[in-house]
Amino acid sequence: MNTKKTFYLMLAAFIVFCLVFSWPASLWAHGEETKIVPESLTVKAGSKLTVTVNGLVGAKTASFKLTGMTGKFELGKFPITSDDFTQVLPIPADLPPGSYRLTVEGGGKSAKVVINVN
Repeated sequence: MNTKKTFYLMLAAFIVFCLVFSWPASLWAHGEETKIVPESLTVKAGSKLTVTVNGLVGAKTASFKLTGMTGKFELGKFPITSDDFTQVLPIPADLPPGSYRLTVEGGGKSAKVVINVN
């Protein structure tokens, strides 16, 4: 067998191997990503922020907090009835302006997004 033909056969075998073992992994991972999407990335202190959460699989409650340079602010723990939901969060009136990481946690999963408070 010549070298060129052997190379192409090995390359084809490698591609098939990669497809066979990576395809199930991508199927298992699909739908397991937890996301938090705020209606706006900028919010005023003392207002309310509506967020949509996707993929909080198996959770009975969702906890929300803001973390920034000035500290951590708990926004509340809310009961949920599905993996995908919308929640209205109270933004503390005394929250100093700046960038904050908004985190949702529940069922051993979490998601984060950065928002600005002014």
